[in-house]
Amino acid sequence: MAAVGLERYRARVDAELEARLPEWFPGAPAAHLQALRGILADGKRLRGGLACLVAEALGAPAAAALPAAIAIELVQAASLVHDDLIDGDIMRRGRPAAWTALSPRRAVLVADLLFAAAIERMARLGHRECAAIAEAIGAMAQGALLETEEHADYRRIIALKTGSLFAAAARLGALAAGASEAMVDAATRLGAAAGGLYQIADDRTDGAATASMDEEAVRLAALLEGALKDLPSEERLAEIALTFAPRRSPSRTA
Repeated sequence: MAAVGLERYRARVDAELEARLPEWFPGAPAAHLQALRGILADGKRLRGGLACLVAEALGAPAAAALPAAIAIELVQAASLVHDDLIDGDIMRRGRPAAWTALSPRRAVLVADLLFAAAIERMARLGHRECAAIAEAIGAMAQGALLETEEHADYRRIIALKTGSLFAAAARLGALAAGASEAMVDAATRLGAAAGGLYQIADDRTDGAATASMDEEAVRLAALLEGALKDLPSEERLAEIALTFAPRRSPSRTA
């Protein structure tokens, strides 16, 4: 799925990640920083970009959301390390998966560092920011565990595994903008719906299309549109619907 509106933030988030790694991981040996850079390399930065986009759409500069964007991308990268190890995937973005390059033990420990750094940095910003990132990490873990069960509810899996981090990204963007509680709630709903739609598109690309997926995509698209109506009429936010809503862009896949 192309995410044109979010692509504009990719280079900025990448640059901020590179600049802040030594600060966010003080005292880390060079080898550890190298491992972190390898794990973080070549990400799409959709979730971090969403935090920046929402902040800008609600009246703040994108820079205000960059700490949140970095935290979100750390969590996303750490979750992929765990996913690859659990699934036995040996490649990630054209590179050897972290657990094959570092060893399973080291990869898990580096991922744990990423999770911890994200929580710590959001805790420095405030209770709400810390809660947003910690709750997303917990939800993602619940979703991964639920996925191991037979006949697990697909809707709940994608809401937990993918929707939760997109929701946290949008929520943190709204918090960075100092938005009202109503705007923060609407942004959170927007992110959750966008994340679910993104996961459905990804699953379809992998050849897993089902009628229940189509029904869930329609439901999530309606939720996304509803959230947009509760947010300011802003061109950048409208791009989210153009990017993720299936009835507007049915052929877009990642």
